[in-house]
Amino acid sequence: MNNNSRLLSNPLVIGIGAFVIGLLIGWWLLGWVLFPVQYTNAELYDLNPAAKEMYIVTVADAYAADQNLDLARERLRGMTPEEISQSLKAEFTKRNTNGDSEGAARIASFAQALGVNLSSTGTPQVTPTPVKPSGGGIFDNLGMLLLLLAGLILLVALGLFLYTRMRANKSPTAAKPAATTAATTARTDTATTQDAASAGLADQSPSAPAVAATAATTARVATPLTKSLGTFAATYKFGEDNYDTSFTLETSRGEFLGETGMGSSETIGEGKPDKVTAFDVWLFDKTDVRTVTQILMSEAAFNDQATRQRLATKGELVLAEKGKHIKLETATLAVDAEIVDLVYASTPGLPPNSHFQKLIVEMVPSQKS
Repeated sequence: MNNNSRLLSNPLVIGIGAFVIGLLIGWWLLGWVLFPVQYTNAELYDLNPAAKEMYIVTVADAYAADQNLDLARERLRGMTPEEISQSLKAEFTKRNTNGDSEGAARIASFAQALGVNLSSTGTPQVTPTPVKPSGGGIFDNLGMLLLLLAGLILLVALGLFLYTRMRANKSPTAAKPAATTAATTARTDTATTQDAASAGLADQSPSAPAVAATAATTARVATPLTKSLGTFAATYKFGEDNYDTSFTLETSRGEFLGETGMGSSETIGEGKPDKVTAFDVWLFDKTDVRTVTQILMSEAAFNDQATRQRLATKGELVLAEKGKHIKLETATLAVDAEIVDLVYASTPGLPPNSHFQKLIVEMVPSQKS
């Protein structure tokens, strides 16, 4: 009973059952019983041979009444010359056999207008093929549908049986790792108890307090205080005017936390391309009211008092040097940045080491816990 309950609560079983029930209601009940399919606007070539012959004869009788050959040809559009010829010959012979001379004359007149030769010399008489009554067609189709449905249900039942057997075979196997895990845990607990006992004996020695303090410090250091949000690299190359790049900071669930990035802050000289002498490295925290900024300055800019005074209002001034680490912190975020590559450009008329040819800053943002 318990196994049956678990089986009925399985999403796969529920989905397959709902599919079969929906198939029964939608395909059979609605499609064939309540709202059966109706065919309309069929073409002449869709008719069976007997219906085609009856239609051609009707057109011939209509022609005898109105003598409108163009209308008759239009009505026979879609019929092949062979079908028209065979139908007229068969009807002409039948009416002559039945003594209907007037009807035979109407057929002959229509055949003459169409250029059809009713002479049967050398040509075997075409006898219309009897057509089976179509009354049982729906029941034949219904039987086929029921047969297909029975096969589908059989396949579903077979799939459920195999699925249940697979689950049953996996259960004992899964119990072994659980038992192994329990035994391992028991051994670990025993070893921990023994270690604790040994530590208790060690506490009697003079060095025990120092060891305990070291262990506590190690435990505090090993405890993670931040959650990494990835690693980004801001890369500038000479010629990238109005340089500005940013990176979105979000959790693994896609929750927006803030942004960090780097952009050109100060240029020197005239003309293009821009000759960047300082960059903003910044961190925005959605929970903080301020954006933290540090200014990476070239050697010439850092040593120029006027430039330092002008940029000091933007943020903390930092001399850009390869391998230097900087850190930006807000209420809930932190970014550890490192200058991994730095190359100065050389332009006539400008001081040496005044603007950058290349600057790459690696940023490692994290969320404070």
